[in-house]
Amino acid sequence: MDNIFTKAFGRLVPKHSINLQSQDTTFMKVVGSFFSYLTGNSNFSEYVKAYGDNPLVYMIIKKISFTSASIARIAVDGSGEVIENSVLLEILKNPNKDQGQIEFLETINEYLNTTGNTYVRYIKGIGMGQELEVLATQNVQIKCNDFGMVTGYTYKKPKTNTYVTYPVEEILHIKTSNIVNIDQDNYKYGLSPLEAAWIIINSSGEKFKAEASIFKNRGIIGILTNKSDTPMLPTERKRMQSEFNDDIGGASKYNQIKISNTDLAFVQTGMSPTDLKLLEGILSSLRQLCSIFGMPSILFNDNEKSTFNNFEQAVKLAYNDVYIPLANKVDKELSSFLNEQLGTNELIKVDLTSIEVVKSSTNEVAQALNNMSPLLANKVLEQLTVNEIRELAGLDTVEGGDVVATTQQSDPNINVSA
Repeated sequence: MDNIFTKAFGRLVPKHSINLQSQDTTFMKVVGSFFSYLTGNSNFSEYVKAYGDNPLVYMIIKKISFTSASIARIAVDGSGEVIENSVLLEILKNPNKDQGQIEFLETINEYLNTTGNTYVRYIKGIGMGQELEVLATQNVQIKCNDFGMVTGYTYKKPKTNTYVTYPVEEILHIKTSNIVNIDQDNYKYGLSPLEAAWIIINSSGEKFKAEASIFKNRGIIGILTNKSDTPMLPTERKRMQSEFNDDIGGASKYNQIKISNTDLAFVQTGMSPTDLKLLEGILSSLRQLCSIFGMPSILFNDNEKSTFNNFEQAVKLAYNDVYIPLANKVDKELSSFLNEQLGTNELIKVDLTSIEVVKSSTNEVAQALNNMSPLLANKVLEQLTVNEIRELAGLDTVEGGDVVATTQQSDPNINVSA
C-alpha cells in the first residue's frame, strides 16, 4: 500500500517513469523541498549544520564520537568465549573502501549524537566482499504502510541528488528513544539531543558572533586628544605619534597608556564590563550543553574549579557514563544486524582491559578492599558477583559468573578460583 509520500508525490507528477536526475533545476528544488516536508525530519539538516557551525556542539560531539569509536573491540560467542578469528570483527576492520573501523564507528556516533538516528546499509558482495555504508541521516525518509510497519527507506544520494528506496533488510536503523515526536510522520525517528538544546545552541551561536564582532571592531584601545581649542599641525602630530609609538612598543608595554605632561584627555575604546559578561556567557552555554550529553565540562577547558584529581575523575565518568554505553549500544545493534545477514552468532564488545582509566578504577577498589579489615572486606565481597571478584583479582571472567559470589557455595558449577 502506498504511503503518504507516494500518494502526495503522485498528485504532482504523472504516473510514469521519472528521471529525478533531470536538468530542470527548478523541478529538482520543488521535489527536494517536497521530500523534506514529507519526511517529518526536516530539522535533521539543521542539527547536522549546527555540528559544523557551532564550536561547542562540534567539540562535545566530536570528542564523544571519536573516543567511543576508538575503544578496542573483541568478539565473543554465545557462551561468552572470545573468538580469535571473528567474522564480524574482520568486516568491522574494513567496512568499506573509504573508511576504517574507527572512522566508520565515529560516523555512526556523530549522526546518532546530532540527529538521534543512524542508518547503516549492508551491501552484499561476493564471498567476503560485503560492505557497510553509513547513510546521511538528513537524506533518509522512513517509509511505512497504513499499519505503521516500515516497508523501506527512501534515500536521496548526496552526489547525484537521485532517490532510491532500500529494502528493510538492507538497513540497520539505530536510534535514540523518542517520547516527544510521536505523530504519524515522526514516531519512527529517534529524538535528537540537539532538539532539547536548540535554544542553547542558538544563544551560544549569537554569543560567538558577538565575540567575533567585538574583537574585529576593537582596533586601537584608546585615543589621545588635545583638549585645547588650538589644533595640532600635521608635522607636530606626526612627531608626537612617532615618539609615542617608540615609548609604547614591545610586549612588556601591552595594553598600557603613556602619561604625558601635555593637557590631554583619554577616551576608552576597549571592551566594556558588559562585553566581558557576554563572553562569560559562552562558558555557561558550554556547561549546559555538556550536561545534556552527560559530559563533565572540565574536559573542555572549563578550568574554573578544575584540579588534577577531579579531572581524572571526570575522565572516568565520561568513559563509564558516555563513551562505553554509546559503544555498547552501537556494538549490540551492529552485531545483531550482521548476524542476520551472515548467519553468524557473534557479539562485538568493548575490550574493557584496553581502557586504562577503567583498569585503574578496578585497582583502586582492590586496594581499598585490601586496606579494610577482613570482616568488612568480606561483607563487601558478599555483594559482588563471581566475575566482579575475578576482575578485581585480574582474572578472566567465567561462564555462569554473573551471580553473587555467596551463592556459589550451593552451586558446584560456579568456580570462583578457576
